[in-house]
Amino acid sequence: MKPLYKIPLKLQKNRVYRPFIGGKLIEEWQEDENPTDSHYGERWISSLTKARATNTDEEEGLSKVISENRTLKAIIEESPARFLGKHYEKYGNNLGVLVKVLDSYSRLLIQVHPDKRLANKLFDSQFGKTEAWYILDTREVNGEKPYILFGFKKGITRESLEEAFYKQDIKAIEDMMHRFYVKSGDTFLIEGGMPHAIGSGCFLVEIQEPTDYTIRVEKMAPDGRKIDDFSCHQGLGFEKMFECFNYNGYTREFIENKWKIQPKVLLETMDSKVERLIGRDQTSLFEMQRVVVKSVLHWDKGDRFAVAIVLKGSGELACNDYTIPLTKADEVFIPYETEELKWVNYGNEELELIICFPPYN
Repeated sequence: MKPLYKIPLKLQKNRVYRPFIGGKLIEEWQEDENPTDSHYGERWISSLTKARATNTDEEEGLSKVISENRTLKAIIEESPARFLGKHYEKYGNNLGVLVKVLDSYSRLLIQVHPDKRLANKLFDSQFGKTEAWYILDTREVNGEKPYILFGFKKGITRESLEEAFYKQDIKAIEDMMHRFYVKSGDTFLIEGGMPHAIGSGCFLVEIQEPTDYTIRVEKMAPDGRKIDDFSCHQGLGFEKMFECFNYNGYTREFIENKWKIQPKVLLETMDSKVERLIGRDQTSLFEMQRVVVKSVLHWDKGDRFAVAIVLKGSGELACNDYTIPLTKADEVFIPYETEELKWVNYGNEELELIICFPPYN
């Protein structure tokens, strides 16, 4: 048997409790029986990050390798340089990135995440929580088209936000922000400090810095459930949490031009297509690609590790003489030392993947 750092590792499905309702589209995608919405509206992919909440167990958020029934975190810590390569020299055992699949029935709480500077100052963390979303699918919820809230309009101040927060005038806070209706294929970059909320009806892949620092301005969820103080301020206290917001106001046009990202085709042949959804043109913090394989793709992942999600289709990932079968909703961690990788499509349907990479060195 080859060492684990020489082969792709298939992972267990890793659902995480969140303070919103959703997940039905995740379960439909996974072809689960009786798909339903619940408080498990997120699935964390190849995660070494623990969920930061008051009601979770010690390992919630950590992914497990199917063949080992152990956490990916524990496995990587046994030989981190071989799993992570040069990345390990700068970031240690941390992947530097966290990938999620998310489905919202209820709107997520209006929130913000610290950028690197404030995460270091307020949480003593080398990572903030800049993130990006790729919309996979949508649904209408109670007649409402799928949408996101993104960025403050011009003229919003810390004082006006604090006043609305202490009054819990959520309608006023919603009105401070831009609303964008979304569709499958849309990609957005949400930098640390940018206020936002994923609205109802959004099924997406999220790539982000690997923290769970989420500042929330609502003390009551849209479904009527009370949000505890810690989940709002993450231990900072209500006064200090307002330091995390970017109060610059933007027009809708500016936001769409700067943070709604158009894909860049990297490779297109009769057999396959690779496009970069988010990457070095927008941020140094992570990269996300969409890969479509009609028959075979001999794949060079570069001098790095990768995380892959099978959106649809079936096939295999070959690594020298080792192969793992793949089907829709599978996920794979691909270590740094894996070589001669080949994606193979088995069926009549295209094999479609999202592949995520760590920060650029």
